[in-house]
Amino acid sequence: MIDHQKFTDWIDKWLRNELTETERLEFETLRRSDPVLAQRALEQQQLAKALKNYGQRTDFRSRLNRIHARLDMDAVRDEASQVSKVRKLHRNGGTIRQLWQTYRPILAVAASVALITTFGTLMLVRQYQSSHKQQEQYSMMRRDLQAIRRSQNAILQDLNARERALQINPGQVAGSGFLLSPDGYLVTNTHIIQDADSVYIQSTHGDIYKAKVVYADRKYDLAILQVHEDSAFRVKTVLPYGFEAGPTDLGERVFTLGFPREEIVYGEGYLSSQTGYRGDSTAFQVAISVNPGNSGGPLLDEKGNVIGIISGKQTSSEGATFAIKTDYLFRAISAIPTDSLKNSSIRMSRKNGLAKLARKDQIKKIQESVYMVKVFKHEK
Repeated sequence: MIDHQKFTDWIDKWLRNELTETERLEFETLRRSDPVLAQRALEQQQLAKALKNYGQRTDFRSRLNRIHARLDMDAVRDEASQVSKVRKLHRNGGTIRQLWQTYRPILAVAASVALITTFGTLMLVRQYQSSHKQQEQYSMMRRDLQAIRRSQNAILQDLNARERALQINPGQVAGSGFLLSPDGYLVTNTHIIQDADSVYIQSTHGDIYKAKVVYADRKYDLAILQVHEDSAFRVKTVLPYGFEAGPTDLGERVFTLGFPREEIVYGEGYLSSQTGYRGDSTAFQVAISVNPGNSGGPLLDEKGNVIGIISGKQTSSEGATFAIKTDYLFRAISAIPTDSLKNSSIRMSRKNGLAKLARKDQIKKIQESVYMVKVFKHEK
């Protein structure tokens, strides 16, 4: 059970950079595993930044006011008027030089105020533009969630066509998952299905099936799903890919398929580290671009072997993505009670039928086994 007050205190210490190393590790683990807590931390960070910016702008305005207060603007205008009169009476260069020497300090102060005001305005405009850009990024995320909500009607229509109408609230989380065996067992991330009342999977063709959570391993952030007694689900004879838990070399080319959008998306890169975030030995770091929704998708090597499961990315570093090693998938599966499985075991294949195919042909075969995972809640 998460102590929310403790997590709130940690957010404050995190913003002040006062967390101990132990607290920081636990704090980052909670952020990665719980989207709700991660959003709380982000909102608190944005609020603190907004308050800091407001304080800086207020202080800047106060300093400008103090400068203006020290200037006797009426005196400046009177002096300027006298200069104008003298210029009309004396049109020689010597008089102008004398006036310049006399009023140079006043003009310098006035010019300084003008420069400060101009640069201050530019700074505020840039801060607004930066803030506005962040808001646009946030609203894009909201549009993604709205798209998930709109797809609810399609899910209900599909289920009704199979005479299984359910009352479902709009979905809150979407991710990816892929088949472990031909008979309907899949793997995804625990943080995707956390607190789910119901889970559905959707194929690249738009076919929707209800799934149940067979096992969830919070330690490795892995969850095993099973298609829930659905005769419409076509059992595959064999999966195109195999599962490889052996060593993988740095620099090896890798690729992934997932659902950061309402359609499947391909991404490729290379293995950049044998460990994950903060040296996590259960994960790889890969240089590959992913987005919310890619979590739970397969990470494959050049031959089409599954070597990991995409789990997250480091927001402060572009292209730093993490994937749980397949070895820990095997450990999670071996920990499932046999009475939770339909045939007392999950028949995972080590054979790979993709090794000699071109990448585009590999993708065509793999995408049939990759699904969008959607989490819903029943109406109370």
